[in-house]
Order: sequence, then structure tokens, then C-alpha cells
Amino acid sequence: MNPFDLDKELRETGKELRLEVPDIIRHRQDEVYASLADLPMQSRTDHQYHSKKIRRFVGATAAAAIIGVMSSAFVSPIMAESLKNIPLVGSIFKLASDLGLQTAEERGLVADPNASVTHEGVTIRIPQVVYDGSRLSLAVKREGNGLIGGISDYEIVQEGENIKHLYQRGAITNIEMFVDGTSLYDYSGGKRPGLMGNPTSDPNAMLYQLTAFSHLGEGALTMPDQFLLTAKITLEGIEEPFIIDLPVHKSTDQIVVPSEETREWGGLKLTLEQLKLTPLTTDLIINIEPSSKSEKIDHKNLSYEVWDDRGRVLGLVAGMGIYNKDGQYHTEMMFDRFEDAPDTITLKPFMPVFQDPSANSGLFAVDSNGEIVKKYLKDLEITIPVDRTSLEKLYDSHQ
Repeated sequence: MNPFDLDKELRETGKELRLEVPDIIRHRQDEVYASLADLPMQSRTDHQYHSKKIRRFVGATAAAAIIGVMSSAFVSPIMAESLKNIPLVGSIFKLASDLGLQTAEERGLVADPNASVTHEGVTIRIPQVVYDGSRLSLAVKREGNGLIGGISDYEIVQEGENIKHLYQRGAITNIEMFVDGTSLYDYSGGKRPGLMGNPTSDPNAMLYQLTAFSHLGEGALTMPDQFLLTAKITLEGIEEPFIIDLPVHKSTDQIVVPSEETREWGGLKLTLEQLKLTPLTTDLIINIEPSSKSEKIDHKNLSYEVWDDRGRVLGLVAGMGIYNKDGQYHTEMMFDRFEDAPDTITLKPFMPVFQDPSANSGLFAVDSNGEIVKKYLKDLEITIPVDRTSLEKLYDSHQ
């Protein structure tokens, strides 16, 4: 299946969910790419319905709705689609289309704690974890009798203006993560690591990703090189939550490349502040501000791609945007690793083209292949050199 087909399906089946999740997730369900701007959570009661409807949402839509309330982060729908096609949690990293997770599996970077807790005949198991200092990925497996439906399944029921989520026995109703005993819930969305979940083709398995954004500022919850991760998972119909402790260690080195390259266009001043590379992840920090005091920032639909010097585009993993008090907008984008070490890396900002050319929101235009139509902003494009020898050593250091 073309990975973009997933978004077409979500666009049809997920219409009733659009205002329940952050804008970035809603847009990426609609057309693959979306802006990192604003990322608000709108109240479920804001959405107006014309009739009572009960629908069952499975897979990536369900996962996005459950986890979307926990963070302003997002996860690539391409990863979601690839995970749906994976038959075994034990090999989830190796078989994912995410080259970074494949690398983690192949290079022996994955820890296999196989930690588990059992309540009322149901077991929650965490068989695999990997952490590179930028993102932590862990697989969650459910086992037992008397389970109904998938681990991420639920129903949305509308009663008048009220919306309810109904879960069958054994479905995840809540997941809370603790870093060295501190809950992510204790911090606002702009001060905590991002947490997202994706289903797999196994209805009893999920993959969660905790992203350690580095630009959250003073007072943010940080993820050090090693820490105790505690997962508190609540299942419908099981009274006691499943609490699992996992020692986490960063398993890779990294290369940090300062940039400060700046471009201007349309009243915007864009600065690529930093590039961070690990054998799993390519991490960029971007700052946007008005090019003059008289300008207003209008970056609502600004998105980014990362290309190598051979024209290959990296897959997007996660991202977060935060406004500063001084009016600047910091964006941290995490992409997949490069297939092999390039000499240069190019950041290509673009704007999606809307079906209605006069609109600045709504559905994006797509081409005959179902891919979004993009307007690349050449004036904002930034190419920076990379120490290829050092990057090759980093990529090969765990072989």
C-alpha cells in the first residue's frame, strides 16, 4: 500500500475526530504533511454534530486520539502505516520502515528487558526498548484471556452535545510515563517530552515513542543519558493499573553541528540553529521570528523536508513547536537517519497547496499519486556541510 493511502482512509473515517486532537495530528491524517503551528487542543463539545453516530476507530486514528491529549508532539503516519504491517512485536524495530529502528535492531542497540506485570489474568509486557538520547521507543504487548477487541480499540458515542469514549475489556484507557519518578503529567505540554503511540498489525501490541526535545527551556522535564522509566498503563475492566519499571540507558553516541545559517522570506527570518545526528535519528532545531518589528509571523502552514546531497528525502519521525515570550517560534524536528553519510544536508521549507487556492486552511491539494502538492520556498532553503568521515564512524560504530 502507498503510505499516503492511510491518510486518505483516515480522512474518511476520522471526520468526527478532527477537533479532538492537536491540529498537527488532524492535518497529518488529512494529507500527510501539516504545519507545526499552534497545536491547540479544542474541546470535544466545540464540535457540532447533526445526528447521533457510533463509530469504531481502530489503528492509527485510535492511537492518535488516545495519546494526542498527552503532548503537542506528532508521529509520522508513514511509521504508523509500516507498524500496522508488522506481524511480530519481537521484531518490530527490525521490520519497521524507519531506518533508525532497523539500525537499532541490527546493531544490537535494543535492550530486551521483557519486563511484565499480571493482574486478573491479563499480562502487560514490554519486550524491547531503545534510546539514542533524542527518542525512546518501546514495544508494549498484551496477553491473557477474556480480552475483547484490540489493545487500542474504542468507540466514540455521541449523546446530544456530549461525547464519550467506550472501551472493551483489555483496551488501554490511559498511559502515564514517569522519568526518575516524575510524571509527564506534572508538566505542561511545552515543558515535557512528547509521547505518542502507534498500533501494529497485532491487535495486542503497541509501540510508544517518547521524544526528548532539547529546546523546552528552563523548568522542563528532561531525559538524561540514563534514567528509570516507569510506565503506568490502565486497561478497561482491570481495576489495578500495570506499573512497570525500566532502567533506560542511551545506547548511541551523537554528533552536534551548530549552524546559525539564516534566511528571510515573506516577513519571516528562519534560522537553522542546530543539527544533531545519531545512528537512529536526525534532529534539527529551527527558529522563526519576524524579519522586522513591523512584521507579523505567519508560519501557520510552514513545513519542512530534509534532503541529502543525492536527493533522498528523510522520513519524518516527530516534532514540536513552542512560542517564546519574545515572539519567536522554536521548532524541533526529528527525522529518520540517512541511509549513508552525506557531504551536505539541505533543509527545504515548503507550504502545502490547498484545494481552495484562496484558503489558508482546509484540505490540501494532492496529485495523481495521492501525494500533497507542495510549494517549496527556495529563499528559505539552507544547505550545510557535514563531516562525512565523522558521520560514517558514528553510523558504523555499533556494527
